[in-house]
Amino acid sequence: MEKTNVICRHSDHHVWYFAYGSNMSSKKFSSRGIVPLASARVRIPGWILACNIPGLPYSEPSFASIVPRNSTVQGRHSSIQSDPDVLGVAYLLTRKQYALVLGSEGGGTAYEDIEVDAIPIDLEDGQLTGPKVSVKTLGTAIERKPWPKTSKRYMEIVLEGSRELRLPGDYQKFLEHLPIYVPPQSARGKAGAAVFLALWGPVMTIMEKVTKATIYDSGAAPFWVIVFVRFMMWMIWFTHDVFFAPLFGSGDGWSEDAGTSSWRQTDEERQALVEKEASSILDV
Repeated sequence: MEKTNVICRHSDHHVWYFAYGSNMSSKKFSSRGIVPLASARVRIPGWILACNIPGLPYSEPSFASIVPRNSTVQGRHSSIQSDPDVLGVAYLLTRKQYALVLGSEGGGTAYEDIEVDAIPIDLEDGQLTGPKVSVKTLGTAIERKPWPKTSKRYMEIVLEGSRELRLPGDYQKFLEHLPIYVPPQSARGKAGAAVFLALWGPVMTIMEKVTKATIYDSGAAPFWVIVFVRFMMWMIWFTHDVFFAPLFGSGDGWSEDAGTSSWRQTDEERQALVEKEASSILDV
């Protein structure tokens, strides 16, 4: 992590970008073709890590985002209020580099560009940021409740980044104890997952290619792409909730196989979720 004696501020040409998930890993972040000008470890007071961005059931059920501590009533578990403030790294980027970040994260299809206040983790980090700094980051644009578990692959990247940054030990332990998605173990569950992924995996690939091909220089996706992607995500999870989860077990990690989960939704809860997701399609 680069350190200098210069306190870097927001300007017309530069922006601080706060990374809290897989982008904490320098290997992952550099794979996006972005080399930050500087970096500092920071904390976002009053915000928590939320694995609530829906992905592909049975494979990559969710991805990380952040939410205000008091904004969620049904998330990962009942102890949300005890979760620590989210920690991560603030990268100093050019505006053009930040546009690349936005584009690489879907251009607004799943995340929204937000600005929050950050506090450096220690005095050394504060040499770059000052006692408080305004950072750009990615908040939740579409959300799945209850929050699906993340894949082992994804969480290993997050943990790799937290260790590389030498985030405080208590926060690393918090990350290590986040629930991880376990693929189905029964023959029936494996068969259902295989069919689901064969059906929707190629669709996800097409969605990613369409998004990447249409991103504006600003990093934003066209409105029609945002609507298209969100509608297809709703279709993916609708198919999961209504057809596959009851027969083969949930692909969001809260039920490894059919009939084994204390988190299994009732028909009424599933219908309410479907109606909520349907209404969210228009909320772009």
